[in-house]
Amino acid sequence: MRYDLELDYYKGPLDTLLQLIEEKKMEITTVNLAEVTTDFLKYVETLEAQGRRDMIADFLVVASKLILLKSKVLLPTLPLSEEEESDIQSLEARLKLYQELKQAQVLIKEKWNIYPQMAEREFLMSMDTFFFPPAKLSVLALRGAIGKVSGELEKILRPVAVVKSEIIHLKHKIQEIIDRISDIPFSFGDMHKGRTRGEVVVLFLAILHLIKDQIIDVAQEHHFDDMIVAKASKKQ
Repeated sequence: MRYDLELDYYKGPLDTLLQLIEEKKMEITTVNLAEVTTDFLKYVETLEAQGRRDMIADFLVVASKLILLKSKVLLPTLPLSEEEESDIQSLEARLKLYQELKQAQVLIKEKWNIYPQMAEREFLMSMDTFFFPPAKLSVLALRGAIGKVSGELEKILRPVAVVKSEIIHLKHKIQEIIDRISDIPFSFGDMHKGRTRGEVVVLFLAILHLIKDQIIDVAQEHHFDDMIVAKASKKQ
């Protein structure tokens, strides 16, 4: 099996997610991860536009967890299964570990430039740096050892999950709501009857986007009552 490890140029989902967190100077927390969900989804859209199908699957796995996490933050009463709760905690833990590894990488590169890196005897300090492997070391054994190390890192850093066959597009749900808007208000409860929980979450996110764009108005008489959705009134 081949292992490719290029941490200096790594552009995987955790790397992108960490950059978004660090650019906004935020700590890695559940709430802050939810804050950068929109930015992460925009990045996924650029990958799709560029035809980067070799990378987009890994990004979609992380994106689905971020959408779940944001839904939990927006809807604290939303019930999650043990597996879903574990996914959220796992994403946060992996991102923190990846951050530590990146910081360690910088430190190792700095220390490596300090001469000498290691010397068993004082007279070796004046000699050029060289690699002196054991007599029985073969190229195959060395390659296997490097592959084993990078393989263990891949287990930690690379998201592993089963992608469900059902993919719900946010832009499709936004268009669905726009098509339904008329002069007669309708309830959110009627709209999500018979739908899966994933669809309900994406519909709710679509409503938030349309409220932000001032396309719809939403009213709720009491806490936890059904939401009434209507066409936004024209501003004078």
